[in-house]
Amino acid sequence: MGTPERASLRKSFVTLTGDKTTLSRFQPSDITGDYVGWLNDPVVVQFSNQRFLTHTPESCAGYLASFENSENLFLKIERKGDGVCVGTMTAYYSPHHRTVDVGIMVGHRPGWGKGLGQDAWSALLAWLLDLDCVRKVTAGTMRCNVAMVRLIERSGMSLEAVRPQQELLDGVPQDLLYFGRFSGH
Repeated sequence: MGTPERASLRKSFVTLTGDKTTLSRFQPSDITGDYVGWLNDPVVVQFSNQRFLTHTPESCAGYLASFENSENLFLKIERKGDGVCVGTMTAYYSPHHRTVDVGIMVGHRPGWGKGLGQDAWSALLAWLLDLDCVRKVTAGTMRCNVAMVRLIERSGMSLEAVRPQQELLDGVPQDLLYFGRFSGH
């Protein structure tokens, strides 16, 4: 008796379109000077552990390669209308638990405060929660990352846990907040 075919998050994804953004797979050609610059910009990565690393085109190519032969997604966010890449998203899928942990980076600073991140987040979240192979989507951030906390809360995710003073930001202990949202099936 064979094992049943597992649903595949990676095979299911093609392209998603929101009101302001389009999400597609991140490609080697997307490793541009702008993209590497975002990862090395202390303001862009101020709340991310990426701030502890120095990124190069080679390190970015290695990260992209880590998604090959996995169920995880690495996506680029493009602004509708002009196709400018404004950021990236990740979706780490656990098929055994049917959960997906998502993350986002809007690196294109002129795009900040225009709802692009919210639009991309909401599009991906809606798609994930509609898949039969996903029962829950999760995300986390530092409490002091107010914009991210608002984005997560506006998407209907609920606070599930707090790890008090878990990480240091400029030497100051910060709480980590963990959010989740269940699918309707």
